[in-house]
Amino acid sequence: VLGKIKWKYMIIDEGHRMKNHNCKLTLTLNAYFSAQHRLLLTGTPLQNKLPELWALMNFLLPTIFSSCGTFEQWFNAPFATTGEKVELNEEETMLIIRRLHKVLRPFLLRRLKKEVASELPDKTEHVIKCDMSPLQKLMYRHMQKGLLLDSSRKEGRALNNTVMHLKKLCNHPFLYDNVETDCHNFWKRDVTGLELMRVAGKFELLDRILPKLQAAGHRVLMFCQMTQLMTIMEDYFTWRGWMYLRLDGSTKPDERGELLEKYNAPNSPYFLFMLSTHAGGLGLNLQTADTVIIFDSDWNPHQDAQAQDRAHRIGQKKEVRVFRLITVNSIEEKILAAARYKLNVDEKVIQAGKFDQHSTGAERRRMLEACMYRRDDEGDDNEVPDDEAINNLIARGDSEFDLFQQMDAERQAKEAAAGFDRLLREDEIPQNIIQSSKDFDEAEEHRNDTPVMLDSDSRRARKKVDYTMPSDREFHQDIGDPLPDSDDEEKAARRARKSEGSAKRGRKRRQREEDDDDNEPSSSRTPGGKRRREDRDPTQSHLNTLLEKLIAYTGSGGYQVSEVFMQLPSRRDLPEYYVSVARPIDFMKIRKNLNKGRYHNVDALSADIELLCHNAQNYNRDDSDIYRDSKVLQAVWNKLKEVRAASSSKEGTMSPATGGDSGSATPHSEAVE
Repeated sequence: VLGKIKWKYMIIDEGHRMKNHNCKLTLTLNAYFSAQHRLLLTGTPLQNKLPELWALMNFLLPTIFSSCGTFEQWFNAPFATTGEKVELNEEETMLIIRRLHKVLRPFLLRRLKKEVASELPDKTEHVIKCDMSPLQKLMYRHMQKGLLLDSSRKEGRALNNTVMHLKKLCNHPFLYDNVETDCHNFWKRDVTGLELMRVAGKFELLDRILPKLQAAGHRVLMFCQMTQLMTIMEDYFTWRGWMYLRLDGSTKPDERGELLEKYNAPNSPYFLFMLSTHAGGLGLNLQTADTVIIFDSDWNPHQDAQAQDRAHRIGQKKEVRVFRLITVNSIEEKILAAARYKLNVDEKVIQAGKFDQHSTGAERRRMLEACMYRRDDEGDDNEVPDDEAINNLIARGDSEFDLFQQMDAERQAKEAAAGFDRLLREDEIPQNIIQSSKDFDEAEEHRNDTPVMLDSDSRRARKKVDYTMPSDREFHQDIGDPLPDSDDEEKAARRARKSEGSAKRGRKRRQREEDDDDNEPSSSRTPGGKRRREDRDPTQSHLNTLLEKLIAYTGSGGYQVSEVFMQLPSRRDLPEYYVSVARPIDFMKIRKNLNKGRYHNVDALSADIELLCHNAQNYNRDDSDIYRDSKVLQAVWNKLKEVRAASSSKEGTMSPATGGDSGSATPHSEAVE
């Protein structure tokens, strides 16, 4: 019914939800609703990368911002991190960014909190680093290699998404049931809140911070990524005797309102409100709290920023302090670095643009120069702060600092008298976990000492030529697509590979042989240099056609979907990917395998394409652009295979996808040219 009305204005709140051009909200609004004017309201128009900003502009002005590829080609060079990065000097970078500002200025109006709510108190964020417990360090060392120490298995347990497991371990080792069971059996006592605190560095840090905040009358919002971690926190809070509330994705809408009323009520007894970042980071007013603790950071820094603003909003009367907990020498430091990079892009594109309709060009240039030349060294120091340094961060004045210092002195005196260690000692680690670690180290050392035997007869044998398959021209005619003219490109690529191979010196014999295989075998050529017609394999040509059509597929946004999958980032640029993914692969490697003749039918090629898509889906969040693009590629590939099978059936031949004996297929009346 609403779609039949010709609206004058369409206003979308939380507009950053439309950062993916193919999201359901965007598709629905474009398909069913018509409006003369469109308006997006958002505090974070750019969260991760420039195509997200293009998606918002495309929704507002589809005729002006029609091509994502053109938008990236014009403006993305200063922010490129992978692929063929163009080296720009600072003046060129500033020129491109200022050009982007000029394009955006007619369509973007920005208002800061301090401009519309000048009475709002300040918000300050601090990163507080903590160390791991010895148990965490032992498990982390093996988990970096993709193994979870498990005493019930001789060789440990292999992990798929290693990055996620490293994050879990930094939060608490008891997120793994087998570890908690081993500790319970070894200690021969029930696991209480004290043990929950001693086995995890972050919990030990919380145990020093939260009592001080409660004593000073502050109220805390605690944001976490994992609901299982929130359950462990509940046990710890109960042991401490603190009254708390919990809100996560399983909380019903009517219960959310009740929880807010309880926490915001005058003289509320609840000191802590525990929320999941994604479920509690939007649409909540919790300005009765003045302290926010980000227990584990999100890859998207704007998710954490939205969470912080649950307390820092209109109605807040106190200064807001935000504390981000980071484990030193861990994956969390890489997550923090990635978040800072994304914030830096936002700072240059959005903040330095000063889209307030009254700043001068000189002011905008000075701000951009400040963003360009500033060096962000915060967080580079891996030193864990002592009690006095932490007190300086969390205290709102001298009186609070003195109170916190006194509380530390009293606590330290009691612990010294009792001979108490705040973190678990090495001799308290369960012996079966230590033994599992030793067994794995010995097995790994044995594998490293075992020589690798190479088969001298492992050279690729020439495959039998199958003349029963349709030619490239016939295949393209069947699917209604003109035959691509790519022979010149393939020859140029072969010449480039050949010249590159001859230019490198000191290469080992085996490497030379592999490079020779990339070019045409000398035995398949006539003395005049021309390939003999009978050595050409039509199956390989058809597979190459299928692959190139998949790579060339263009989405509805006008961008090449396969572009981000063409070449993986290097291990140096993205080490966590190679830790997480067992078999990395990209389209460049698939092309190389195809040129070497390693795919004998569509099934073999399809296996690697499915592997590429599954790697992207396992590593990336399901709401990310890369995840969605991998789903699109899977659908396109399945459609191409269907068309290929139909065309083969039409000609009376057997499709390579069947993997059957090609000799049983009906041959063509003419030879394949």
